[in-house]
Amino acid sequence: MTEKAGCWFAEVVDAAQLTPHMVRVTFGGKDIAQYVSNGSPDECVTVFFPRDGEDRPPAMTAIDGVWWFHGIDPIPEGRNYTVRRFDPASGRLVIDFVAHEGGVASAWALSATAGQTILLTRPRRWYNVPETARWQLLVADMTGLPSLGRAVEQLPAGARAHVIVEVLERGDIQTFETAGEVTYDWRVGSGNGDCASVLENAVENFELPDGEGYVWFAGEASTSRAVRKYVRKVLGFPVRQFEIIGYWRVNSEQWLEKYKAYQEEALAVYNGALAAGRTQAEASDEFDAMLERVGL
Repeated sequence: MTEKAGCWFAEVVDAAQLTPHMVRVTFGGKDIAQYVSNGSPDECVTVFFPRDGEDRPPAMTAIDGVWWFHGIDPIPEGRNYTVRRFDPASGRLVIDFVAHEGGVASAWALSATAGQTILLTRPRRWYNVPETARWQLLVADMTGLPSLGRAVEQLPAGARAHVIVEVLERGDIQTFETAGEVTYDWRVGSGNGDCASVLENAVENFELPDGEGYVWFAGEASTSRAVRKYVRKVLGFPVRQFEIIGYWRVNSEQWLEKYKAYQEEALAVYNGALAAGRTQAEASDEFDAMLERVGL
């Protein structure tokens, strides 16, 4: 495939248990050698897995500029993941998978072996620190830890950041090399689908440093909503000073079933906000507020 491709096949080169609840899979192959990274810490791709009886997912095709599985049924299972690291010189791309019971992606990662092939989409990004920010607050559970780790590693010399991470056990704590000035607050044994999260409380108790800051959060959707409300409504941060994302959702199947009844209305709110000149972040805020009003 070429640089203009909308997807890339990725072949497993190595798979290793990084921590008790994290599996690191390294990919290579001729397609990955042509992969185009956006360089962002939260560089996100959709990973599509082989269907039953196949050794790789079907290829996407482009129709009117849209890359998708046009005319293919059933569509392979796909999940969103962060590119933990990409090295264009070696043609190697790394993704860290949270290892847990159940789930297509986790089951695949736990049994991944060299030569297996998946499909990656073009990357997206959200992390965007204003040049005027003097400090960062980076918060995540284990699903957001790969993005957070890359953000810490990419900090320029002298950049200040405080990190709050919720992990399942002490063995899941990671270390990062960085040129930045970073402090850490590891919360062990909470959240991550195991029990209630403490991240909302941790953010509310964080003593804000002087000067303009930037808050980045990645974790469970209901916790992300609570943190966003606090940052936006209580702290009064404008949307350019935060990016708060729900990476997963407790009871997702039940939520999706209820969402179907409000999907058209919610999308109308989002698209209407964009048409009115709001930014994507502001439109997302209105979209989320509408869902909250109907109990989602």
